[in-house]
Amino acid sequence: SRTFDLAEPSTSALLAGSRHVEGVALITSAALLFGILAAVVKSVALPTLLKMQIRSLLEWLICLAAAAFCRETRRRGGDTGAAMRVYDNSGAEAPPSTFAKCGGGEGGEREAWAKLLFGPRELFGWLVLRAFLYWVFLCCWWLALEAMPLGDATTVVYIAPVFTALFARLFLAERMHASFALVVLIDAAGLLLLTRPSFLPCPPRICAAASDAAATASAPSAATATATAAAATEYAYGAGAALVAAVVAGLLPVCTNKSGGAPWTAVNHVSCVFSAFVFTPLALVGWVVADAGAAGQLADGVAALRSPLQWALLAAISAVSSAGLALQTLGYQRVRGPRSRISHISPYLGPRSR
Repeated sequence: SRTFDLAEPSTSALLAGSRHVEGVALITSAALLFGILAAVVKSVALPTLLKMQIRSLLEWLICLAAAAFCRETRRRGGDTGAAMRVYDNSGAEAPPSTFAKCGGGEGGEREAWAKLLFGPRELFGWLVLRAFLYWVFLCCWWLALEAMPLGDATTVVYIAPVFTALFARLFLAERMHASFALVVLIDAAGLLLLTRPSFLPCPPRICAAASDAAATASAPSAATATATAAAATEYAYGAGAALVAAVVAGLLPVCTNKSGGAPWTAVNHVSCVFSAFVFTPLALVGWVVADAGAAGQLADGVAALRSPLQWALLAAISAVSSAGLALQTLGYQRVRGPRSRISHISPYLGPRSR
């Protein structure tokens, strides 16, 4: 007679399911934090690149403090908890040799800090790529927040799960649910109704804003046409930036999947370092060279930093952004595959056996 040991598979399946639920909860919490972040970002009256530079520097300090806390906890023999564990690409918990539990490994203090802040050498390229994609995402999203209403910009950005499914299919050979085509059609229809491109009637909010702007003009008809065209152009610019942000956001889970063996402290730290000392400074130089009015806008922004309120808002942005990125990374490292990572956002893309 044949006997079957069902205890181990059941336990494994239970643990995998628990990690998946935990991951979805973390990603959902990150999405809520990013929603709060968008409202705060829109209230800061500074040029986008200046906001990003200050955010990067402040968040870098937060990352160093988090890494120091984690390292000290491990040195004392404590356990930082399940939140510090990382998982490999299959969803299984990574062993200590792959730097799980906050970078605690062999090789001395210096190597331990290197692993904690920059991750394993073989994953560093993926971390840099993710840092660049995250920087592009933030830059485009914050530009969109300046050019269009908060609700519209957020709605456009949150079609990212559609692109996540496409990229997961393209790069990771993930299978798609049969209803995915319907999801794409619904998202496309909603996007068209929201942004109203030139071949559709003028969006009511744009026409209303243009009419109000021209109400006091001496030539109402000409002023209305000019104001409408300017408002529509700005809105289209914002919608385009939000769409680029959504596409790039769709790639982030794929990169996180590839770098699943790195602790979240390394993911956050590499993103902050490259944003603060490479990507944003280069973008600022390019902006000043390409735009004659950039220097004046930066000067006005620096002058506005004399207000304690602006610094308080920037500190809040940095703290919320750091927490959101940490929760998002931890969540992506726990869920079962990129396609199921978006199931908490879109009910049409539920789990499916591979």
